[in-house]
Amino acid sequence: MKARMLVVPFLAALVTTASDADAASWEDKLNKLYPAAKAEGEIIVNSARHEELGGKAGLAKFNKRFPGIKLTISGIAGSKLASVVIAESKAGRVSIDLFRSDPSRAEPLAKRGLLEKLDLATLTDQQVRTFFDSSFVKLSDHITNFVYNTDLVKEADKPKSYEDLLNPKWKQRIALDARGGQISHLLAKKVWDEKKFWDYVKALQGQSPIWTARNTEAMAKITSGEAAIGTGSYAAIENLKQRGAPVEFLFLSPALSQVRGMAILKGAPHPNASKLFLGWLMSPEGLEARDKLAVGVIEPGTVAYQKVKAANAEIMAEDKIENILDRLAVQKKVTNEWGVYKTLRKERRKRRKKKKE
Repeated sequence: MKARMLVVPFLAALVTTASDADAASWEDKLNKLYPAAKAEGEIIVNSARHEELGGKAGLAKFNKRFPGIKLTISGIAGSKLASVVIAESKAGRVSIDLFRSDPSRAEPLAKRGLLEKLDLATLTDQQVRTFFDSSFVKLSDHITNFVYNTDLVKEADKPKSYEDLLNPKWKQRIALDARGGQISHLLAKKVWDEKKFWDYVKALQGQSPIWTARNTEAMAKITSGEAAIGTGSYAAIENLKQRGAPVEFLFLSPALSQVRGMAILKGAPHPNASKLFLGWLMSPEGLEARDKLAVGVIEPGTVAYQKVKAANAEIMAEDKIENILDRLAVQKKVTNEWGVYKTLRKERRKRRKKKKE
């Protein structure tokens, strides 16, 4: 497949732009919201990654521009978010305002009508992609692929395709997330046919990889030198490089770009402050703060775009919830085919329990 550089096409049904009548700048729009937001005085955000919220430097800019609003981070696990919110909604009291997730985590809430539909023309003058009838806003392209240890793999020897990972020299040297998230799009997006894909899945298992339950574990093994190559995310690798780790992203094509974004809950305790913060995250200032932390979008002018362009990489984006669910269905089959994830998860839980004791 010929490599191409990505400029994600905006689909009409998923794009919101300000009309001529609402063509005020993003600053004017947010300044109108600020008095009501300040009166509420707080925003409660559920997010596991502060980088998605702009990081320390970005949040300092938000606080300087809009003082008097306290930002509280909630730590509900993504796997439990939907059940917690549904239970709270039934009880008539929602404890968080907005949450960061991928669209598949938000889908159960959207189906139950628990997400606030947004009038984005009042929040931003930027082009944005939305899901679930403008109730979930895309904030970043989460690129996942393979990475390598630059101390162990010479530039000339690094894999240039997924098939290169089957070279005998990488046997027992690949740290692999046992869920198969970095390859499932190859079948879901019909890059490969069924036979080629499942033959590859078996062949990759035949490389006797170092199995891990999470990408974070795989990247730790690559950073330490226990593995030479493995699965990882672009954002995490950029963060590790800034801390001096000998790692680099491979961008095997086509790499997968997953959607990460935010939604405001119906019945949110601080609705105006939530809209203000979400509007700021969508603003050029918010995007710049997140782009510096490798959690922005792939579009001209961003660091992520320049990285993709430099690698001459093809990135496959998931534009619709159906795309995401198709890929997750393939991923589940890969997990079952490899058959090691449940054991790894149990071991991981034991380690975490022992650490707490």
